[in-house]
Amino acid sequence: MIATVRGSRTAGVADVEAVLADPAQLAVALQPVVDLSTGRVAGYEALARFPFAPDRPTAEWFSLAHRVGLGVALEVAALRTALSVPGRPEGTYLSVNLSPSALPTATVAAVLPRDLDGIVLEVTEQEDITDSCLFARAVAELRRRGARIAIDDTGAGYAGLQRVTQISSDLIKLDRSLVSGVHSDPAKVALIESFVRFARRTGASVCAEGIECLEELVLLADLDVAYGQGYALARPGSQWPTVDARAVEACRRALHRAMGTSGPGPSLADDGERRLERVSADLAQATSLDDLATVLPNIAAALHAQDVVFSVLDAGRGCVEAIMAERWRLTGERFYLADYPATAQVLRSHEALQTVVGDLAADPAEVLLLEASGFRSLLMVPVLSHGAPIGLLEAYCAEARSWTRAEINRARIICHQLGPVIDSFGHVQRLRVTA
Repeated sequence: MIATVRGSRTAGVADVEAVLADPAQLAVALQPVVDLSTGRVAGYEALARFPFAPDRPTAEWFSLAHRVGLGVALEVAALRTALSVPGRPEGTYLSVNLSPSALPTATVAAVLPRDLDGIVLEVTEQEDITDSCLFARAVAELRRRGARIAIDDTGAGYAGLQRVTQISSDLIKLDRSLVSGVHSDPAKVALIESFVRFARRTGASVCAEGIECLEELVLLADLDVAYGQGYALARPGSQWPTVDARAVEACRRALHRAMGTSGPGPSLADDGERRLERVSADLAQATSLDDLATVLPNIAAALHAQDVVFSVLDAGRGCVEAIMAERWRLTGERFYLADYPATAQVLRSHEALQTVVGDLAADPAEVLLLEASGFRSLLMVPVLSHGAPIGLLEAYCAEARSWTRAEINRARIICHQLGPVIDSFGHVQRLRVTA
């Protein structure tokens, strides 16, 4: 039996040794890891349990074991128990937790099967990696045998973030503190988006832990978080639990909305890519300048601009003419290229250009026009059709700021579609004929 005296090192050793001597005192609970795009079980995480001491949390057991020098032995015992559970559903993986000190040891290697296909090794964050070279060699060997590597509790603190950069992981598991309440927390949304982008760039996937409600589930799916765990999906159990039917349906509905012509709809996950998708859809449906005018607010939103204007090139007169404009710019107002060399440069070079009030290198004529219009920053992007410039997309901001690479890229994408659409209306051709 487990010693009843608590607090002393001797008692701690006795407690852990009792568990190591009696395998019945160590059990495993299996929690489904769910594919958020389909609602199907992708794998199971094996969670160690100590049924004869329910009042002591699992994390406390492992912390105690490491303090008394029995940490690796207890981890190996938990690993052996997890691997011995029969009947894992076909096509699913088993995820087991190992500390950085245990993972490279010979005792762990002896317990793991030779073929590690279908096994995910989760590196826990309770301790630092003391020998990075030894750890890297161990991870490389485990990968060679088919294992995948996950980083647990990412986002819980600096150590977790540091580990993400130290280890080339296959799966990044977001800590429940980052997931809880995400459906009503824009800051958490932004941070999770950054992890999703990081994972995409590094060839990893993201799993959210601690999903407690369907609202969190749907928002995470819309953020392209690939996998999820939590009570809203399935509680841990001993016999390979299945996913709650309501969660499965929520996953499927979220994917169906994303596949629809209107996209997933407004939400905290309403990022630049989704706004760009709506702009592209609107442009594809436009059949007149009036239709196109209704797209301008969405273009402005996609570029984080206060206003956008489209001006068509009248090559014969050597000017650009506003054909879709806001109240501060008259439709039909002409600006001659000889007076605005920066505009002429954009059309000639086919390259975007920004003008910011206060930038000594900015075209003075553009700066004066900006200030007269009540704005302090301008992004001009050429609109081409059949390889030739036909006009400009101009984005305006009230703040004197530089435009981000993401905004410039989105503006280019919009202009690539805008050119053929404008040309199809015949307005440009009429200008060419009358010039």
